[in-house]
Amino acid sequence: MARDGSQPNERGGGGKATTPCPHGTLYVISTPIGHPDDITLRALAILRRIAIVASEDPRTTQLLLAHHGVTATITSYGPSNRHEKTPLLLHRLMQGQDVALVSDNGTPVIYDPGSLLVTAAHQAGIPVKSVPGPSAITAATAISGFSGDAIIFEGRLPSTGPRLAQYLSRIKKECRTLVFYVRPKTLPVLLKALGQILPSRQIAVTVNLTTTEETLFRGTPGELVNQIEPVSNNSAVTVVIEGYREGSQHYSSSRRRISTR
Repeated sequence: MARDGSQPNERGGGGKATTPCPHGTLYVISTPIGHPDDITLRALAILRRIAIVASEDPRTTQLLLAHHGVTATITSYGPSNRHEKTPLLLHRLMQGQDVALVSDNGTPVIYDPGSLLVTAAHQAGIPVKSVPGPSAITAATAISGFSGDAIIFEGRLPSTGPRLAQYLSRIKKECRTLVFYVRPKTLPVLLKALGQILPSRQIAVTVNLTTTEETLFRGTPGELVNQIEPVSNNSAVTVVIEGYREGSQHYSSSRRRISTR
């Protein structure tokens, strides 16, 4: 059974453990949101000796592991099969095998189907350990220029115009920074809605963070709607909205492309 070598052995050296844990451990492992080298050394060490990797997108995970010379047994675990796969993975864990849960990118469970497996593991008395790493939420907030002292993350915004307008109207006086994942094709609709409801609010739009195509746009909705060209459908878009501040300062708009070679 694989073990996480990041902690010292508190039982002392050499001797056999008197009460070995009969279960394996479920490792919730963060993976890069773009650049493959953003994975942690601890994550790679665990993946190299894990029994099985449960992945939201096995193809993406296979490419990542191959990049780092890691060979592992990968099984799919996503929205369409999580109810079927959860008992199978629990059976592996109950038999003493360690299992890694990974997302297609970023931190599992954050806008991701992994919570079902984590909850089931807790209920079965199986140890669950986090192997932290990248997240588009924190990465986008960190370079937005807005306060990260208090953040609201609500996954994706409503997709229909009326529901979107209703939601944006409710957050007009929200003082905390807001972060959302946005589908590329709905970005122009969002910016137009923001221009009508929050016309003077500062917005940061990040596209394909940590890749060679990483781009950051900052400005008011009206400035950005004319500045941002159509984004390809396979792009990862994160939008950060500055919290409400009485008499907040107006910054000029900007666009930056950052090389991550």
